[in-house]
Formats: sequence, C-alpha cells, structure tokens
Amino acid sequence: MSRQRKVLEAQLTPQQQRAAQLFVLNEWGELLGAEGKKKTMQELADEIGIARSTLFEWKSQEHFAAYVNYLSERNLDAMRSEAYIQLMRLIRGGANGIPSVKALDLFFRRYGLLTDRTVVEDMRLEIS
Repeated sequence: MSRQRKVLEAQLTPQQQRAAQLFVLNEWGELLGAEGKKKTMQELADEIGIARSTLFEWKSQEHFAAYVNYLSERNLDAMRSEAYIQLMRLIRGGANGIPSVKALDLFFRRYGLLTDRTVVEDMRLEIS
C-alpha cells in the first residue's frame, strides 16, 4: 500500500473508506461494463448503511474527496495500457486502414522524437 493511500485512509473512518470505494466503483462501473448502470445515491447509502444526506455530506468533505480522487487516479493508471493499444491501432490505420496523422504526432511527441522548437539565429554583422 502506498504512503499516500495510508495518509488518506488515516483521515477517514472505515465506513467512509468503504463509501469512497463504492462511490468510485459505481462511477467507473458504467465505463467498465459492470452491470452497465450506476446506482443512485440512495442505493449506495443503503449499501453502506448510512443516510443519503450523510453520503452527500461526506462527498463535500476535503479528505473524503481527496481519497475518492486518489482511487479514481489509480483506476485511470490501470487503463494506460488500453490507451496505448488504442493509440497503436490508430497509428496502424483504424477501420479505414489509413494511419492517423494525429496519433503519429502524439506518439512521436510522447517519446520526444518530435518537439516544437524554434531556433533564432542572429545574422546581423558585428560592427567593430
């Protein structure tokens, strides 16, 4: 477990941690195909065993929001390989077989092979 996660979890009760985890799973569930639809705030609150108003209150707290953001970032990190795969599909030519110039540009910039660099040379003669 990372140090950042330990610090964030230390600021929350176990029930708040569970609420944050369920909240993030619910938000990502629709994207990842888990049941295909999101639960309502009431359904989440019932699953956690709290009032819906408590869940809304927790969502507005800085520590809770920071933990939710941390968990969301971890999910996004886990999707990086999928993004790279999609990028390579575009480079190789998607459904139409034509490589995407934008995808090639992104690939080369990502690896520092293409940069926006301007070189200005002073061509004035020096007066001595």
